[in-house]
Amino acid sequence: MRATIALGIAVLFALLGVSPVYFGGVMADAYYEGLEQWIPDWAFQVRSERYHRGWFSSTAHVELSLAPSLCDSPPCPVLQMQTVLTHGPIPFGATEALGGQNRLLGGVIQSTIDPAPLFRAGRIEPGLPPLKAFTKVYLTGSSSTRLEMPASGQTLQADSEQFSLASEGLLGVIDHRGASGLNTHFEMPRLEATGQQGRQALLKGISVDFSGSREGELLLGDWSGQLDRIRFLAPEQDARYALDALRLGAATRLRDGLISGDLNLTLDRLATPQQTVGASRGNIRFDRLDAATLVRIRNALRPVIRGEAPSPEARLAVAGLLLQYGPALLHPGPEITFNDLRLVTDRGVAAADGKLMVLPGTVDGRLTLAKLLRRLEGEADIVVDEPLARHWMDMSDRPDLASAQMPGLIEDNILQRTPDDQIAVNLEYKQGRLWINGIENEQWAALMVLLDMGSLEIDS
Repeated sequence: MRATIALGIAVLFALLGVSPVYFGGVMADAYYEGLEQWIPDWAFQVRSERYHRGWFSSTAHVELSLAPSLCDSPPCPVLQMQTVLTHGPIPFGATEALGGQNRLLGGVIQSTIDPAPLFRAGRIEPGLPPLKAFTKVYLTGSSSTRLEMPASGQTLQADSEQFSLASEGLLGVIDHRGASGLNTHFEMPRLEATGQQGRQALLKGISVDFSGSREGELLLGDWSGQLDRIRFLAPEQDARYALDALRLGAATRLRDGLISGDLNLTLDRLATPQQTVGASRGNIRFDRLDAATLVRIRNALRPVIRGEAPSPEARLAVAGLLLQYGPALLHPGPEITFNDLRLVTDRGVAAADGKLMVLPGTVDGRLTLAKLLRRLEGEADIVVDEPLARHWMDMSDRPDLASAQMPGLIEDNILQRTPDDQIAVNLEYKQGRLWINGIENEQWAALMVLLDMGSLEIDS
């Protein structure tokens, strides 16, 4: 009996001794994976990172520098993120009941970020509340994270004006299911700034949801986002901007290495000093985009997105990437279809339907503009109320497209007037030839001849 008890005690102590080391490794992996996946590289750069592994808990300290593209002038603000990871012999007593089932808890991760450095241009009192993240990591590989910033009110002294800030907080939920399943929800109910001179900014009802999975470096599934209201008021400039009820939706799929998806948008109202847009909508479908090539392009563009490359170098970098990855991207024959695009403005309505596709196949030799244009095929039907068409023509700042030229363009059949006083255009494009309202465009044909001869070329 004594030997059995002694053996049991020895086994218990062995488990207690080994479990912190093992679960500490599990928690470290979860921490580094989350740091890589959820710190947006377009917004922040990890400037330094320190991780200290303890017996029953570990700590981490990360410095996040605001990306140059979002920074007015160097040095860019640096945010401090402090993290505590608790992982000791938790599995012997910590479980959670979910749907009648128990999940063994491997540990918890608690992180805190102080956002105060973002307001370096002014003085904010009292200080902003920290952004906190609480993550539960389960031994099954799943995890659940809750991000929170409480409601608060501050006074911001910037330059010679004082602003009152009011926020109803921030909430985010990230649930990992197994190795790749993912559900997320983020919301910011209200953020408002009001200045003493009448300037005002209001953001209300922002939320983003995703349900799907992570496939390598891609997130595939269903996205939805909404923005209930935006208001910007600057009385000294007589400028008023307003947006109401913007809704976005997207669904992406991966099959045989190719991405397809659908995008849809609805908008109730957008008002600017120049124009007002009413209830508008649009649906776009894309097919056969090579996933591996898109990932390579995104990774190669990261320095440009972060703002690390000067503008001239950025333009050359983008042009070089198109030449480098264009053949692989075009090979499957990507296709974009837009249905029921409808824009309602105070000057009239515009509607469009159409399709644009690339003929599948290998690009022989170097990709050139002439080769690309001969691989394209497409068609579109566009109808615009005449007052809106005249407004857009005058905004082009091109004498040949000014609204005064409309009668001549109608006579040449480049534009058509419908019985409902609308301006209609039908476009067809195939193998380098363009038809406008059923008539082949001679100017385009001449341009293609110059491109084929090499007299015109765009390499960068």
